[in-house]
Amino acid sequence: MRKYVVMLLIAAILQIAIYFYLDRVVLVPAANFSQRIITDEAKSAVNPQNISKDQKYYAELEPTCVKFFTADNVLVKEVPLQVEDSVSCFSWVPDTHLTLIGISSSTSQGTSVTLKSVDLDSDISRPELMISGLSSGSTIVAAAFSPQGNASYIQVKDSMESSVYRSDANNHLIKVFTGSSVLRIAVMQSEETLLYDSNQEGAVYALSKDGKPVMVSPQEGQYALIGTDQDDNIYIGRLSSPGVISDVLKGAKNGNFTEFQTLAYPYPVASVTINYDGKLVLA
Repeated sequence: MRKYVVMLLIAAILQIAIYFYLDRVVLVPAANFSQRIITDEAKSAVNPQNISKDQKYYAELEPTCVKFFTADNVLVKEVPLQVEDSVSCFSWVPDTHLTLIGISSSTSQGTSVTLKSVDLDSDISRPELMISGLSSGSTIVAAAFSPQGNASYIQVKDSMESSVYRSDANNHLIKVFTGSSVLRIAVMQSEETLLYDSNQEGAVYALSKDGKPVMVSPQEGQYALIGTDQDDNIYIGRLSSPGVISDVLKGAKNGNFTEFQTLAYPYPVASVTINYDGKLVLA
């Protein structure tokens, strides 16, 4: 009789353990989805860069379309792509559910690039920015949205040089400048100012909407643009050798750069970014 009672107790304990395992581990609530897709790369193919800052939405970039899902995997929008299209750039505008999608298209008639703006909080379609007649291999390598000017900036690169374009809310397109050595662009939040760097000069510049470029990086040394944060702090990297930085400085449009973080070892410029909260991200 005692053995029988012991066996019943063991069976009951095992049943309870299995229940908690299924409930807490296997059947994880959908609300925790965002946490999982970021931290468990082995179980998910979602790129963390494709997740909105508040982790409410994420995007999947497929050959035929770009799909947007909620954190619990509900499809909310689908942006179709043509056969000749390829996505070369994708980003979320900070603190919004607006995305910028850079698309390159090559046909027998030539090469064109298109910037699609998709706002998941609005059913209103935003005008597309399209540039045709470009040299073969041209792609949008970066896009940024200026909330003060309601304008989009794109960096288009071919095999020889980079060109930066601006498009406003009325879809009025202008070429801001062309430079063979521009590596990165960024914008400020409280005013419409474009930031860019020159690999050839090793300097970082600020360009207001109707102004002339002003060098913001220190006179001494060589620097590359890292980015900006929500408070319009500007982050630049000090070059220790061509294309490689050893430490990051923090400053403002008027300069006043000070040491922000020394890197454990030299990093390629392209592997170092700053997020909207002012935290350094090393790839």
